[in-house]
Amino acid sequence: MIRFTRPPAGKKQESTIALINVVFLMLIFFLVAGSLAPPGDPDVRFISTERSSAAAPPDMLFVASGGQTSWRGEPVEITRALPVWSEEFGEGSGRAFRIAADEGLLATDLVDLVARLRAGGIGEIVLVAERVE
Repeated sequence: MIRFTRPPAGKKQESTIALINVVFLMLIFFLVAGSLAPPGDPDVRFISTERSSAAAPPDMLFVASGGQTSWRGEPVEITRALPVWSEEFGEGSGRAFRIAADEGLLATDLVDLVARLRAGGIGEIVLVAERVE
Protein backbone atom coordinates (compact mmCIF):
# COMPACT_ATOMS: atom_id res chain seq x y z
CA MET A 1 0.00 0.00 0.00
CA ILE A 2 1.32 3.45 -1.01
CA ARG A 3 0.80 6.35 1.29
CA PHE A 4 0.74 9.93 0.14
CA THR A 5 1.86 12.39 2.75
CA ARG A 6 1.81 16.09 2.66
CA PRO A 7 5.07 17.91 2.96
CA PRO A 8 5.45 19.62 6.30
CA ALA A 9 3.83 23.04 6.42
CA GLY A 10 6.71 25.49 6.21
CA LYS A 11 6.88 29.17 6.76
CA LYS A 12 5.62 31.02 3.70
CA GLN A 13 8.23 33.41 2.29
CA GLU A 14 7.24 37.03 2.26
CA SER A 15 7.55 38.93 -0.94
CA THR A 16 10.03 41.83 -0.93
CA ILE A 17 8.08 43.62 -3.63
CA ALA A 18 5.81 45.23 -1.03
CA LEU A 19 8.83 46.56 0.84
CA ILE A 20 10.38 47.90 -2.37
CA ASN A 21 7.11 49.66 -3.21
CA VAL A 22 6.98 51.34 0.18
CA VAL A 23 10.60 52.52 -0.04
CA PHE A 24 10.04 53.83 -3.57
CA LEU A 25 6.91 55.73 -2.52
CA MET A 26 8.80 57.24 0.44
CA LEU A 27 11.58 58.33 -1.92
CA ILE A 28 9.11 60.03 -4.25
CA PHE A 29 7.39 61.72 -1.30
CA PHE A 30 10.64 63.17 0.08
CA LEU A 31 11.78 64.33 -3.35
CA VAL A 32 8.51 66.19 -3.87
CA ALA A 33 7.98 67.45 -0.33
CA GLY A 34 11.59 68.23 0.55
CA SER A 35 13.87 70.86 -0.85
CA LEU A 36 17.23 69.75 -2.25
CA ALA A 37 18.78 73.18 -1.75
CA PRO A 38 17.75 75.91 0.64
CA PRO A 39 16.29 79.03 -0.96
CA GLY A 40 18.63 81.95 -1.46
CA ASP A 41 18.58 84.86 0.95
CA PRO A 42 17.18 87.93 -0.84
CA ASP A 43 19.21 90.26 1.41
CA VAL A 44 22.60 88.86 0.34
CA ARG A 45 24.68 91.16 -1.86
CA PHE A 46 26.59 89.74 -4.81
CA ILE A 47 30.31 89.27 -4.38
CA SER A 48 32.66 91.26 -6.57
CA THR A 49 36.08 90.52 -7.96
CA GLU A 50 38.47 93.30 -8.80
CA ARG A 51 39.88 93.42 -12.31
CA SER A 52 43.38 94.07 -10.99
CA SER A 53 43.45 90.81 -9.03
CA ALA A 54 46.54 88.76 -9.85
CA ALA A 55 44.48 85.55 -9.84
CA ALA A 56 42.07 86.76 -12.50
CA PRO A 57 42.43 84.91 -15.81
CA PRO A 58 42.84 87.12 -18.87
CA ASP A 59 39.79 85.65 -20.63
CA MET A 60 37.16 86.92 -18.25
CA LEU A 61 34.31 89.34 -18.86
CA PHE A 62 34.15 91.99 -16.16
CA VAL A 63 30.83 93.72 -15.55
CA ALA A 64 30.77 96.93 -13.51
CA SER A 65 27.84 97.99 -11.33
CA GLY A 66 26.58 100.32 -14.06
CA GLY A 67 26.60 97.54 -16.66
CA GLN A 68 29.85 98.54 -18.40
CA THR A 69 31.75 95.51 -19.66
CA SER A 70 35.44 94.96 -20.26
CA TRP A 71 37.41 92.09 -21.81
CA ARG A 72 41.19 91.73 -21.39
CA GLY A 73 41.39 95.20 -19.85
CA GLU A 74 39.54 96.99 -22.68
CA PRO A 75 35.91 98.14 -22.83
CA VAL A 76 33.86 95.79 -24.98
CA GLU A 77 30.43 95.82 -26.58
CA ILE A 78 28.68 92.47 -26.12
CA THR A 79 26.93 92.51 -29.50
CA ARG A 80 30.18 92.93 -31.44
CA ALA A 81 32.23 90.43 -29.42
CA LEU A 82 29.58 87.71 -29.23
CA PRO A 83 30.36 86.06 -32.61
CA VAL A 84 34.04 85.70 -31.65
CA TRP A 85 33.18 84.41 -28.19
CA SER A 86 30.66 81.88 -29.52
CA GLU A 87 33.37 80.35 -31.72
CA GLU A 88 35.87 80.21 -28.87
CA PHE A 89 33.51 79.24 -26.02
CA GLY A 90 30.65 77.57 -27.93
CA GLU A 91 29.05 74.20 -27.25
CA GLY A 92 31.59 71.40 -27.36
CA SER A 93 34.62 73.69 -26.99
CA GLY A 94 35.33 72.39 -23.50
CA ARG A 95 36.04 75.92 -22.29
CA ALA A 96 33.97 77.86 -19.80
CA PHE A 97 33.15 81.53 -20.37
CA ARG A 98 33.89 83.39 -17.13
CA ILE A 99 32.04 86.44 -15.84
CA ALA A 100 33.12 88.57 -12.87
CA ALA A 101 30.29 90.86 -11.83
CA ASP A 102 30.48 93.74 -9.42
CA GLU A 103 28.35 93.33 -6.30
CA GLY A 104 26.46 96.52 -7.19
CA LEU A 105 25.20 95.08 -10.49
CA LEU A 106 21.48 94.35 -10.44
CA ALA A 107 20.64 90.65 -10.54
CA THR A 108 18.18 91.21 -13.39
CA ASP A 109 20.96 92.81 -15.47
CA LEU A 110 23.23 89.85 -14.79
CA VAL A 111 20.49 87.37 -15.73
CA ASP A 112 19.80 89.30 -18.95
CA LEU A 113 23.51 89.27 -19.81
CA VAL A 114 23.77 85.52 -19.27
CA ALA A 115 20.64 84.98 -21.40
CA ARG A 116 22.16 87.05 -24.23
CA LEU A 117 25.39 85.03 -24.04
CA ARG A 118 23.49 81.72 -24.09
CA ALA A 119 21.35 82.87 -27.02
CA GLY A 120 24.55 83.88 -28.82
CA GLY A 121 25.86 80.32 -28.67
CA ILE A 122 28.10 80.27 -25.62
CA GLY A 123 27.96 76.87 -23.96
CA GLU A 124 29.18 76.86 -20.36
CA ILE A 125 29.08 80.10 -18.36
CA VAL A 126 30.77 80.41 -14.96
CA LEU A 127 30.20 83.28 -12.54
CA VAL A 128 33.45 84.02 -10.71
CA ALA A 129 33.20 85.13 -7.09
CA GLU A 130 35.54 85.61 -4.17
CA ARG A 131 35.20 83.18 -1.27
CA VAL A 132 34.70 85.04 2.00
CA GLU A 133 35.35 83.13 5.19
